[in-house]
Amino acid sequence: MGKNAKIIIFSLIGLAVLGGVAALLMLTAPEQKAPAENNDFKEPVTASDSADLTLCKRDEKDIVSVEITNDSGTYSITPSGNTDSEGSIIWTIADIASAPLNSSALSTAAGYAAEFDAKEFAETVADSSELAKYGLDKPVAQFRTTFTDGSTFELKVGSEVPNTASSVYVTPDGKDVYTAYKSRTSSYTGSKYSFVSLSVMPAYDQNSGEEVMKMTIERTDLDKPIAIENIIPESEDAIQVYSYRMTSPYTAYVDLTEGPKFAYSVFGLNAASVYSLDGDSTDLSALGFDAPLIKASVETNVKTYTLTIGSSIYETRTDDDGNERSVFAGCYAMSSEHPGIVYILAPESVNGFGIAPSALISKLFLMPYIYDLESIEYSDNTDRKLDIGIKLIEAPEANKEEVSEFTVNGEKWDDTAFKNLYQYLISCAGEELYLDSEKGGFIAEIVYNYTDKADGINGKDVVRLYESENDRKVIIELNGENLFKTRRLYATQLFANIESFLSGGEITLTY
Repeated sequence: MGKNAKIIIFSLIGLAVLGGVAALLMLTAPEQKAPAENNDFKEPVTASDSADLTLCKRDEKDIVSVEITNDSGTYSITPSGNTDSEGSIIWTIADIASAPLNSSALSTAAGYAAEFDAKEFAETVADSSELAKYGLDKPVAQFRTTFTDGSTFELKVGSEVPNTASSVYVTPDGKDVYTAYKSRTSSYTGSKYSFVSLSVMPAYDQNSGEEVMKMTIERTDLDKPIAIENIIPESEDAIQVYSYRMTSPYTAYVDLTEGPKFAYSVFGLNAASVYSLDGDSTDLSALGFDAPLIKASVETNVKTYTLTIGSSIYETRTDDDGNERSVFAGCYAMSSEHPGIVYILAPESVNGFGIAPSALISKLFLMPYIYDLESIEYSDNTDRKLDIGIKLIEAPEANKEEVSEFTVNGEKWDDTAFKNLYQYLISCAGEELYLDSEKGGFIAEIVYNYTDKADGINGKDVVRLYESENDRKVIIELNGENLFKTRRLYATQLFANIESFLSGGEITLTY
C-alpha cells in the first residue's frame, strides 16, 4: 500500500460528565401560599409571560466584568480587548490568561451574565430565612455583572427543582425566587479551570500532510516498550501491504486495522478536567510523574508529541447494597502541547494505551518485498542449505521493465520457480500466539537479507521453526523471540516444496 493509500483510523474519544439529581420533594417543595389582597403576593408567572421572566437584558458589549463566586473561590471574566474573525468579543480570565482558554465556554458565560431569562416565577419570600428551602441561603454559585454605566446585575443559584434535573432555583435580589434552566447557570458553578480548554492533543487533520512515522509507548507493566514504525515505500509504485512494523518488544508487521488506530491514538485526546495550570508549583512526584505509568511519544514528519500519564486516581463509592468500594476514576496527565498543565483523563481515555503488544501483531507476521532482498538463506534439520541470490538488472532499453536474476548456491535459477517458492515461504501465518520460551527440536531456518541494512534487525530477519512438544504444531520464532504457533503441515509442505524446487517439480502454495 502506497503512502497515499494508507489506512488511517482515528480514535476520537468522547468524554461525558454525569450530574446527579438529589432532593426530596417534601423537604424542598416551596411553600404554597393562598392569594392575598395585599400587593406583596405575585401570581405564578409561566414561560408564556416572557417579559416578566427577563431578569436582565443588556448588551454584552457593555460588560466590564463578570465576577463569579462558588466553592472554588472568586474570579472574574473580562473582555480581552480583542475580537475574533467574526467581530465577537474574546473573553479572558486575567490570572490564567496564558492558558489555552475555551473561548466558547467564556462567551456563553458572558452572554447569560448580560441577558438572563428565568423559566418560571416561584414566590416572593417574606424574609431571607425562607431562602433556605430553595438552597439560596448558601448558594452553590453567584455572579455579579458590572456594566460600563456603573450598573450591576446579580444572580444567586440555589438547589435543583424537585423531580427535575434540568432546573434550579435562582434569585436576583434575595426576595423574588424563580426557576431557571440549569444550562443557563452551569457556567458559574465551576472553578476558573473549567474555562480552560480540555484539548490535551490536537485533532488529526487528514489533509495537513502530517503523518505518524513512529509511535512508542513505555509502560511500567512492560519490560520493553511498544514501538511501531511507518514503512516508507521506495516509490509511489512500490507494492506494499502493511503500513507499520513493530520493532519492540517483537519484530513483526502490525495489523492493518489496529496499527494505524494505535499510531494515531493520541490525536484528539480530551481531558475530563484540569487539575493544575502551574506544573512548576505542583508536586508532580505526588501525582506520579517521577515514575509515570505510561509515556507515549509520537514522531510525525512535522514534529514530536509526548503524553505522560502519572498515577491512577481512585474514588470511594457506595454501591446499591451500601458497600463502599474503591473505583478507578482516571489518571493525571501532561502533554508536550501544553507544558505545565496537569489534566485528569477519564478511564475510557486511558484504556486504549493499555493494549497488549501481541494484539497489534498481524498473523502474517513477515512479508518482505521481494525486491528489497539481496538473498535468502535456507537450512533445515536434514543439513540442507540453500543460498538464494536476488539481483535486479536494469532494463537495457527505455520503456522496458527491470528484470531479476535468481541464483541457487551460485547457479542461475528459473525465476517462476523461485517466485512460487517465495510465495510459499512468506505465507507462513501464526494461528495462535505463543510467547513462552520453551520449544522443541529445530526444524528449519529462513534468513531474509535486505539490500538496505537499516531494514529488519541489522539488515536481516530470521525465521526459525521448532517442534511443539505438547501438540502437533510448529513454533514460529522471529529474530530470537517465540511469536506464534501454526499447523505442523506448514513444515511438512515446506520440505516437499524445497524438494520440488530443486528437482523442477510443481510447488504447492497451500497447506
